Amino acid sequence: MTRSDITVAAVGHHPAAVIWDLDGTLVESAPDLASALNTQLSSEGLATHAVSDVRLMIGGGVPKLIERGFAASGVVLNGQAVDSRVADFLTLYQACATNNSFLIPGARYALDRLSRAGVCQGLCTNKPGGVTRQITEALDITRYFGSIVGGDSTTARKPDPTSLLACLDELGVSARQAVMVGDSTADVGAARAAGVIVLVVPNGYTALPASELGADGIVGSIAEVPSALQDPAQLMAAD
Repeated sequence: MTRSDITVAAVGHHPAAVIWDLDGTLVESAPDLASALNTQLSSEGLATHAVSDVRLMIGGGVPKLIERGFAASGVVLNGQAVDSRVADFLTLYQACATNNSFLIPGARYALDRLSRAGVCQGLCTNKPGGVTRQITEALDITRYFGSIVGGDSTTARKPDPTSLLACLDELGVSARQAVMVGDSTADVGAARAAGVIVLVVPNGYTALPASELGADGIVGSIAEVPSALQDPAQLMAAD
């Protein structure tokens, strides 16, 4: 799809639904994720990482973060070794998940403006559902979402489309009526596979620049999402 196709999904001046990613899109959660990861690494006598480095390890769910974090400390883990550390990581993370995480500037404005416009909103993240709700409750944004689908809510995580499709189904909205907003190749991949238009925000949790993620368009900031959906000409080209 291209920027002009965004109008295909429009009902009035907005799509019927906007599905958001969480980490790096709506919430700056890297400080708390880094804290949990570094505590786990330290407990095994391994080197820890700066928050700026952990930002680039996020994406794909908790197992991927553990795998990448240990690899960066010189320890390559197989699947079973990763899985065996997930429960401990989540215990550590749940204890600190709302200590230093915060809404990205403009996020509340975008959520509120779309809500006032009558647009259904969903949250589709690779973060486990329990800690996702812990964060959304602490940041007072749960009320904006008609569906919250976490990484453990379905059988597969993004970029597989299963969780995104589950979110749309719960909202009662078809793929053609929706737009996904994310920050990574996982978000773009899931949207593409589900047949959903996808926009990306800049400066997310990815080593690739936004222009190389393969999205339909790029917003200058998250606060610009509502107006860009009304007027796609405001979007920056994604190629």
